[in-house]
Parts: sequence; structure tokens; C-alpha cells
Amino acid sequence: MTTSQVLHSQASSVPAGVAGPELCTIPQGAARSLHPRAPMQLRVVSGLAWVTLSDGPHGWREDSGDLMLHAGQSVCVASGQHAVVEPMGREPLQFQWRSAAAVRASSPQHAAPRGDVCRA
Repeated sequence: MTTSQVLHSQASSVPAGVAGPELCTIPQGAARSLHPRAPMQLRVVSGLAWVTLSDGPHGWREDSGDLMLHAGQSVCVASGQHAVVEPMGREPLQFQWRSAAAVRASSPQHAAPRGDVCRA
């Protein structure tokens, strides 16, 4: 994973139905395991996130590995890829988990910075 991608870019599952712009909160010391069936965007709203991305269902991926995301930063998680998200530091983590298609559709007139666009 390039620097540009990182900068723009007890486990339990996020409850069913939490795949919109609603805020998800992870308390300090906890983690969430995300298994998207479609391309998704994880966007940090507050706190610092430690995100681990798997290789995905088809083996090696350039965008697998660990990264840190600050408030306002996001990362795309491919369909079939596994992401584990946990807060770093003493504060809880708040994030949005939205479909990549919804992210693109919500701001077509605002071009996203390179590396901050989810691909299908």
C-alpha cells in the first residue's frame, strides 16, 4: 500500500442493517470484523482506527495489510475482503460503513482525491 493510499484511504460483526451513513462506534479495547458482500467504504468520523485488510477471496491484493486512519480518512474494502477495525488510543472509534456505489453517487460533482475513491 502506498503512502497516498494510506492517507486517502474479541472480534464481532457489525450488526445487520448497519451499512448506511449511520455512525458505528467501537469502544476502546474492542474490535469489529467486517465482511462486505459488495465494495464498501469505511470512513473514520472520530478517533484513530487501526485497520487490517485481508488478501481477499482470490489471494494477494496490493491493498492488503495494516493501516492507520485518522478522522476524515477512508479506505475501500473489496467484496469478499475481510477487514478488522479497532480504535487506537483511549478514545472510542466512530466510523461510517457505506457502499462504494453510494459514496460515488452522493458526490458526483466533487472529485475525490486520488486514492480516496472506491472502485467496484
